[in-house]
Amino acid sequence: MIRRFLYLLTNARPRTNGLERAMTRTTSLFLGLALLAGCGGSETPQQAVDSSVKPSASPAPTPAAEKTASSSPEKKVVTYDQLIQAADALIEKRDAKNAAKILSTAIKAQPTRPEAYIKRAALLAEAKLYKQAVGDMSSAIGVDPENSKYRNTRGYFLLMLQDYDAAERDFNKAIDIDPEYPQAYNNRGLVFIGQNEYIKALNDFRKASELKEDYVDALNNLGFVFLQMEEPDPAKAVETFTKVLEINDGYLNAISNRGRAHLALKNYDSAIKDFTRAIELQPQNQQYRLHRSEAYRAAGQFDLAREDVNQIARERQIAEVNHMIRNNPRRKELWLTRAQLLLQSDRTEEAKTALDNAIKLDGTFIPSLLSRARLHELEQEYDQVIEVCTKILDLEPNTEAQSLRGDAYMLVDKIDEAIADYEAARRFDTKIVEAYRARAEQREEAGETDLAKADHERADSLETRLTAGPPSSAEEAKPREMVVQPVSFEQVAEEEGPETK
Repeated sequence: MIRRFLYLLTNARPRTNGLERAMTRTTSLFLGLALLAGCGGSETPQQAVDSSVKPSASPAPTPAAEKTASSSPEKKVVTYDQLIQAADALIEKRDAKNAAKILSTAIKAQPTRPEAYIKRAALLAEAKLYKQAVGDMSSAIGVDPENSKYRNTRGYFLLMLQDYDAAERDFNKAIDIDPEYPQAYNNRGLVFIGQNEYIKALNDFRKASELKEDYVDALNNLGFVFLQMEEPDPAKAVETFTKVLEINDGYLNAISNRGRAHLALKNYDSAIKDFTRAIELQPQNQQYRLHRSEAYRAAGQFDLAREDVNQIARERQIAEVNHMIRNNPRRKELWLTRAQLLLQSDRTEEAKTALDNAIKLDGTFIPSLLSRARLHELEQEYDQVIEVCTKILDLEPNTEAQSLRGDAYMLVDKIDEAIADYEAARRFDTKIVEAYRARAEQREEAGETDLAKADHERADSLETRLTAGPPSSAEEAKPREMVVQPVSFEQVAEEEGPETK
């Protein structure tokens, strides 16, 4: 018999810190239909756990019922199955609100069928309305009390509510109904972690991984328990996480967890390698960068540790600026600050968008234009550097724009223009010496001996002064590095503005 199943895939991340039992909950629900043979269903677990937080699991998929034909050729009656199909179409379009309304209509039409309860429970859980989701799963269980998957799913929702006793009862019942059900053992193991009963958790995760050898979620949780036990076994944890990665080499949290185990074993190079890989896979997760900074520091690589800490600080600043932009989207200073922070974090494309937004708001705002010119220079777009700096100089005299344009002119072999800009900017470094030497060579090749001699003398004079030290009457006018300037955020929010990329 071919049946259609609703896959309910969720992630939970309980966290322990000493005696703390608070759960950090990150739930993702993906709804899809699959055709399966037989009366059972296949499970697709979703599990990802860092050792800084407790592991998570997904409930087993919950089966939807077969279609039944109940339409009348004489009357245009919308059947239960048609309502379910319509809800599925809306779920596919991510229209949860209208999907829930249709499912409610289906429930009123046929309250003794479980499919609508299950689908609506998934939508409620996605909205983190776990109590209501528990209610719908209870209704589904009332229809089919011996369905192990329904018990497992309700148990998971109860786990998210930290109702450990009730969750354990559901997982126990699921196991009683189907002793070969690995997801129920895995989820019950999460209950035991929430209660700091690590030996019981260890046994359940082992059982789950025995029943399903490639069950990476249970294996990852098992490795986590090896790290959290009263007498931790980081060597066994490394072995377990490595087995996870042999099955799925991109399993992000197993990579990070193994890094933590290596760190505990003082295998600093291996720990740094794992954390670096985790950062590559999810660069916005600063927890991995924090772990790597710990490993760098333990290995005595203090400069690299400091770089990671500074990057974490920048990411926090970016988050703060993003929040301010949402409240004040027409503040050009905010967009500029965002661009500068993004550039310091090597997020060039996002920085371009932020700068474009700042310039759209005010095309004469010199700091934004200077930052755009620097970005063009970074990407070796020298004609654009010249164009932007020329615009700045048309607006006002600006030493930095003059100097930047001089560098760009040098790189496109417009040496006369470069020297003119360097002199106007009172540039005093090796660049202007190189410019005079280059022009002297050009003039020598053109037979302009006297002019070439004058350029060589000017270069010699500047070089002598550079050797003696900087002049007291003029400051060096080299382009400054991009510096994040403080911005006042006291203006009231406005309604419209450029969008964040």
